[in-house]
Amino acid sequence: MTIQKKQPICVDLFCGAGGLSRGLELAGYKSMVAVDFDPNATRTYKKNHPDAHVITGDICQLSVEEIAAHLHGQELDLLAGGPSCQGYSTHGKRDPNDPRNYLFEHYLRIAEGLRPKWILMENVHGMLTYNKGYFTEVILSKLEAMGYHADAKVLLAADYGVPQLRRRIFFVATRRDVQITFPEPTHGPSSGSAQPYTTVGEALFDLPPDAIEEKSRYLDSPKTQLQKYLRGASRSVTLHVGRPLSAQAAAIASFVGEGQGLRAVPVEVLPDRFKKMRRIGDGSLRRDCTTLYHRLDRAQPSYTITCHFRNIASGPFLHPVADRSLTPREAARLMTFPDDYVFEGVGIPRQIGNAVPPLMGKVVGEHILALDELADRKAYSTRRRKAIGERTSDAILCAS
Repeated sequence: MTIQKKQPICVDLFCGAGGLSRGLELAGYKSMVAVDFDPNATRTYKKNHPDAHVITGDICQLSVEEIAAHLHGQELDLLAGGPSCQGYSTHGKRDPNDPRNYLFEHYLRIAEGLRPKWILMENVHGMLTYNKGYFTEVILSKLEAMGYHADAKVLLAADYGVPQLRRRIFFVATRRDVQITFPEPTHGPSSGSAQPYTTVGEALFDLPPDAIEEKSRYLDSPKTQLQKYLRGASRSVTLHVGRPLSAQAAAIASFVGEGQGLRAVPVEVLPDRFKKMRRIGDGSLRRDCTTLYHRLDRAQPSYTITCHFRNIASGPFLHPVADRSLTPREAARLMTFPDDYVFEGVGIPRQIGNAVPPLMGKVVGEHILALDELADRKAYSTRRRKAIGERTSDAILCAS
């Protein structure tokens, strides 16, 4: 049985630069409306999603009617988005009074008004444990009170082919009659997995390591499936300019090999502030438990790309072979933005670091579409059995 369906449509709240929307489009959705407070991010979104209606503004002031007007009477298949997460991010201050902690309430307000078939919300995995899981339970309870059945799970991007150890919680909810599940991992760290993790080298090593020109030529032809996807029809790459290291950072980086961090640096070379770090029983400095000044390993996925990837003192953002931080294009590649994705305005590192990796969005979007098709088949079977039952009853009545 083949069920003919129109192209499903989606709305992306807190759309940022459009990583989630791009992934959903790759899965088969059509982006209709996108909303974000950051005008630079919405400039980027408009550039890369020209057919969507983009709203730059405060979601707290946004009405359901304003979004619905741009759906042109169509039923919304999917409401997606990732409310700002700094209040409970493990990389932030975890301020319980941060007003951004409660932006999800406006997401749910709009969801209740639009009544989409499916709801997808992405956030930092710290939400799962922050305040003993308070926010997670509140969101799930509110979705259920709205008539949806809902579930949440932390997914690791590397498990789905993204070259990054990025953990995020995904909430999925539906008002359709189908059990919610999450996509099964397709990649893993060991040879026993279906496919090995996609690595930093696979993502970056067709780019010139010197990174000194705004527009650079590729080193050679694409060698991996990921490189083919990232390059598409592009003949050159933009935003590939490295930031020179300070004298102190360069001195530290010279001691750091691939897959190593600050602990690889001789104690006598360390700045005084790092000599205060935790010590082990014999009084010596610990040699683990930090990713400061960490150099990425070409044979492994990267750590989570944050908004601070241009500062190697803040985390694991040292290039595998060059003594520099990641370029914006390299960070975008580790997020699986293709090379023809244009970033506009200022705050490009923030736009990249706050995004959902497009290939992660594609995986989740495809899974939701598969569940939706399962719900269609279930509904069709139910209607068919009911129709057969009615015809059988009528035949019996006629015979009697």
